[in-house]
Amino acid sequence: MGSSVSAPFFSVMAVLANSNLFPLFFALAIGIPSAVLYCSLLLAIVTNIKHFSSAFFILVIIRAISSLINYVVTFLALRFCKIGLLLPIYLKVPRILLAFLYFIYFYAFHLENLLTAFLLLNRLSGILFLINYERLWRVGLPFVVAFSLILPLPFTAPIFGSDIYIHIQNDNVTFTIDYHKTATINYSEMAACSAVIFFIVCLLLNLATLLAYKLRNNYQQNGQDLAIERKMTIYAVATFFGQLLMAIHMFFVDITSPSFVDEHNNRFSYVQRWFNISSEQNDTLFFANFNQNPWVNDLSTVVIPAWLLLWCSSKVREIIAKKLKFSNRNPENTIHIHQIIRVSARTQPINGICR
Repeated sequence: MGSSVSAPFFSVMAVLANSNLFPLFFALAIGIPSAVLYCSLLLAIVTNIKHFSSAFFILVIIRAISSLINYVVTFLALRFCKIGLLLPIYLKVPRILLAFLYFIYFYAFHLENLLTAFLLLNRLSGILFLINYERLWRVGLPFVVAFSLILPLPFTAPIFGSDIYIHIQNDNVTFTIDYHKTATINYSEMAACSAVIFFIVCLLLNLATLLAYKLRNNYQQNGQDLAIERKMTIYAVATFFGQLLMAIHMFFVDITSPSFVDEHNNRFSYVQRWFNISSEQNDTLFFANFNQNPWVNDLSTVVIPAWLLLWCSSKVREIIAKKLKFSNRNPENTIHIHQIIRVSARTQPINGICR
């Protein structure tokens, strides 16, 4: 980088690298309401599964469960660590539990990438095979689900055999859950490779979907069915961009992470190798990106899917509206009102005389 460009650039990066609390508070502001909404939507779908038995909603359910579990785990695996919360307890936690937190974080990332790709494939097949696609997905759904759940395991299960430890930062307050990287095991690099593959596959699926829409504009569907199909497609495509944001974030975490060791036992990253920057500059880039993890994770895995799902499905909105109306009808208040009405009726004067 030229000095005229690098100086202001690294000044901005330094501000981001030293801003720990704002990304956390921003993530809480957008994440907690969205997580509550997502739980409500998931509950509405699961308890009324007969209305949501299509392959599309089954994939949505699995991804929602994964996202919500990951949302909770990120507090334990990342966010508490960034503010130094409960450090003495973390130092006493068994290694297997630390590995479990690490495993969930990376497993959910790979799983949600796969499910997002299959949702896009579901929408593409819905356009290409209008009549038979539900039957095709009904047959293939068990294999799709099994494939999505099993494929991430070879890339994440070895975490339980890694040397997981608590890495206390220079301020002696904040810390991270880390592991000793080797030439053959680098889970951040695996996640970055997964992000690149995910981007290429989903980009091709999106282009194919747009092309299919143009080629098949004469649908044998009524207006309501067509509107539902379009909303489902918009949901799948929009959540892809949310997941893509997380994939880009993971990619930059990997290329700025000091994963290599030179002959002097000094660690360095891809960015240092490519741009010949100093270790201090690389640390600035790493923490500037890493600090954004809370809101990037919440936006891509909880906020966008939850609110889009609420917009996408009128049936879900109808179910939630009914539950809200039912919960607002307090039986005690109803009885009390009826008692008041009866009393007032008895005491109402007739011809100037009370009953």
